[in-house]
Amino acid sequence: MADDGSLLIFDCGTGARKLGMALASKGAIRAHLLLTHTHGDHIQGLPFFLPAFTPGSQITIYGPTGVDRSLAQAVGGSMDYAYFPVALSSLPARFDFVEVDETDFTVGSVRIHTQFLNHTSPCVGYRATVGSATFVYATDHEMNANPWWRADRPIGLFDPRYLAHQSDQRHAEFLKGADVVVHDTQYAGRDLPAKSGWGHSTVEYAVDVALAARVKTLVLFHHDPNRDDAGIDELIADAEARVAASGLHLRVIAASEGEELILDEGATQPVVELEPAAPILPDRARILVADDDITLVRILETVLHGDGYDVDPAYDGQDALAKANAREYDLILMDIAMPLLDGLAACRELRTMARYKETPFIVLTARTRQDDMTDAFAAGFTDYIRKPFALPQVRARVRSWLARTAAHQV
Repeated sequence: MADDGSLLIFDCGTGARKLGMALASKGAIRAHLLLTHTHGDHIQGLPFFLPAFTPGSQITIYGPTGVDRSLAQAVGGSMDYAYFPVALSSLPARFDFVEVDETDFTVGSVRIHTQFLNHTSPCVGYRATVGSATFVYATDHEMNANPWWRADRPIGLFDPRYLAHQSDQRHAEFLKGADVVVHDTQYAGRDLPAKSGWGHSTVEYAVDVALAARVKTLVLFHHDPNRDDAGIDELIADAEARVAASGLHLRVIAASEGEELILDEGATQPVVELEPAAPILPDRARILVADDDITLVRILETVLHGDGYDVDPAYDGQDALAKANAREYDLILMDIAMPLLDGLAACRELRTMARYKETPFIVLTARTRQDDMTDAFAAGFTDYIRKPFALPQVRARVRSWLARTAAHQV
């Protein structure tokens, strides 16, 4: 809660029950619920949030637009007749839904910036600043590359410019200088690669990116359900050892029920009220999928078509060039190793065309060397996804890039 009384609640898991009981003791409330996404573990507390049953309460729910349904439909669906006896629309409190992608807005004296995270569904993190205090909530998020540091990084240097993937550099910028960062640390490095593509970070990555961003306090969050208190203590010890080895300062704690952190807002400046920009997506976005693996292309065609996109296939680099010349696409998914013309050459050629100067180009490749990633970004690709990949993550990345690009073109 900010000094001006603005109440912000980040996600709505099982902890919402106890929070709701405490808030409801004061009568009707005005609250802002900021959802990272609508997976069940992040909204399952809403039906048990007592202020929702209190007449006069007003709750504004923010969250990303879904791939195949609106935010209101996704949240309300969790209280459908098949799952819960009371529909969301029947609750006494007033609910307003605000869909957000990457945008800036204010809630009272709090300035909020959102940014897409790397999860298995559209997911945003929140950076909240009031006065001189900044709080970042970044879950669920998986590192975009593993290892996340470039091979030529000087030992002991925590400089975000040496993060291998451009999206990890962008993530470090999102966390930059924050007083407190609550970050996904569901896994330890030893849990990978078995959990790759599940949309969650390791504690090692979270510590490194927090050090690179010069964060003051890192809160380990989104604990694995199979990890007991001793396991959490072990994660803290591992994180503290990693910080100590860096020679930098970073306080590390683990999120726990009832934990309270107080930030000094310092001197506050007048805040210009700002509404979040409405999400923008192309009307039935056109996507080109270029890969010489016919089975993979057909799978992606089926999945992306089901998400409402108009999808064309190409099976070699020259075929991709011909189709991209004949028709303008909003996003291109492309392999590197293809017959006749490789993906790097095809991307470089298309980037010379005015229509493709800002178009998202996403690599889908089995190449795992960091040099290959560096070459791809140098050729003009905007994202790099290694095979084998998780289809839900590809769907989310496509959705994020389409929204981000459309917003920048306004």
